[in-house]
Amino acid sequence: MIEELRRDEAMPLPDQISSIIRTRIESGKYQPGKRLGTIRQFAKDFEVSTVTVVKALDILEEETLIKRVPVKGVFVSERLKPEKKQLNACFAFPEKEMDAQKIGNENWGLNYELYRGLLAGARNFKTNLQFSYFEDDPSPVLLERQKAALKNFDFVIFPNDNQLIALREASAAELPTFYIAASPKTACLPSAAIQVDCDSGGAIEALTAYFQKTGCRSAAVLADTVVPSIRPDIFRKQMINAGFAASQVKIRKVAEGSGLSDKIQQFLREKPEFVFIDFTEIIPDVFEAAFDLGMIPGKDFIITAIASGMTFRGLVPRFSYFRVPRFEMGCQIMKSASEIIRSGRKTGSVPKLKVEFIEAEKHNFAKRKVSA
Repeated sequence: MIEELRRDEAMPLPDQISSIIRTRIESGKYQPGKRLGTIRQFAKDFEVSTVTVVKALDILEEETLIKRVPVKGVFVSERLKPEKKQLNACFAFPEKEMDAQKIGNENWGLNYELYRGLLAGARNFKTNLQFSYFEDDPSPVLLERQKAALKNFDFVIFPNDNQLIALREASAAELPTFYIAASPKTACLPSAAIQVDCDSGGAIEALTAYFQKTGCRSAAVLADTVVPSIRPDIFRKQMINAGFAASQVKIRKVAEGSGLSDKIQQFLREKPEFVFIDFTEIIPDVFEAAFDLGMIPGKDFIITAIASGMTFRGLVPRFSYFRVPRFEMGCQIMKSASEIIRSGRKTGSVPKLKVEFIEAEKHNFAKRKVSA
């Protein structure tokens, strides 16, 4: 028996049965599309006549909570799926204002593509997306207010893994919560939230394959001395695994500021054949230093990067690079959030997205080296 009816009460049995089924549907115990059984099964479970069951189902069907399918039985209405209702999402960020000069062209480009993807995904998956400022490292009192504010949303998105940590983890305990992986710099910190990332390992493998395709005999990586990055060492290791000697893959570290141009010129005087710029903000400086030395990127050496492309948009000559799929990541967050909420879960996973290779005009570098 599903639940004992109160047969001595004034409420008619059909109303009691419909109330029991309605409660189970509204509580989520009976999910949209679920088969509830047949009229005969209900009559047996509630120990009533089929006529009483039919009257109860008539009430629920009039409320569009169920649908009766001849022969197959009674089903919870598909219209109750969460995807049919508009979701409310919050993008929580710790900056009061977005300033391109403060965060750099590369981060500006990555953010711009992410926001475009989030807005496109919000439109496709019927989501009201709100961008909200939250103070980082809040006092306990402020943190409680911030946590209370997030209860107005169906899911929350955080911009990275190293800011708003306390709020993010509190959010992850209550509702679907996403955060963007700390792109190519350092490994992400452990979190209960859902990590969103691109296939960095696949990007390095593709970079290695591109190097081999060019016919170059050695490679060099320009990295940042200030912000640590794991990609140069991964690239070097993969090159060695591909059969190149350790001496054929060099890592040089530089920093923005005074003396940068001289350091880059010194680096270029070593005649690197293939240059991977891990510190993408300095790509315009590399171009400038090369031209000061009478060198042409793409002809005298091959240059590439893993980036948004914003930093070097407009540079001539163009060069091939691996595009971080931030737009696609934004769309995927909205898609995954919709699927997770529809299934009634609080967490899930987002597949890592492939990094796209953007190939510039064909260069004749390899042919020139062979004929030289």
